[in-house]
Amino acid sequence: MNYAKAGIFFAVCWLIQTTLLWRIWPFGATPSLILCAVVCMAWLYDAYYCLVYGVVFGLLLDIQVQAMFGVQAVAFVLCCVPPFLLRLGFNPERTFPVVISALAATPIHAFSVWGIYYIFGVPKVITLVLPTLPEQFVSQAIICLVLHLLLVRTIIKDRRDRRFDGMVV
Repeated sequence: MNYAKAGIFFAVCWLIQTTLLWRIWPFGATPSLILCAVVCMAWLYDAYYCLVYGVVFGLLLDIQVQAMFGVQAVAFVLCCVPPFLLRLGFNPERTFPVVISALAATPIHAFSVWGIYYIFGVPKVITLVLPTLPEQFVSQAIICLVLHLLLVRTIIKDRRDRRFDGMVV
């Protein structure tokens, strides 16, 4: 995947998240599609698409809905750490570690946003964040699983195949 395709993927996730998802999501806490895209990109690809586009679309989300500029961008960069660390020991085609990454990235995102607000004196109370975490755990794990299944190519060709053109990952 190149930067243009990753940019289109992140732009589609951003458009769905900001226009459609919060209106049709049946549960209380709306999941962050950008967070799920950052986790899936960090899990699947060695390149740093997730960092670049996490910062860009985090800044767009900050312009649109946040009280401070740059909070979501920092939170998305911090959310890249669990997939990068899990990638060292697991195959990127496996779906279980991407769910674990999503479960780890959800509280990292929530507490880093709250922590930045707390440091700079914006009156966001942690008790507003905590009740929505169980719903966010479930919804973001499901969305990361779906995005992973859409993005991954699970067929690895055998080297003895006459049309072998390298490993497809």
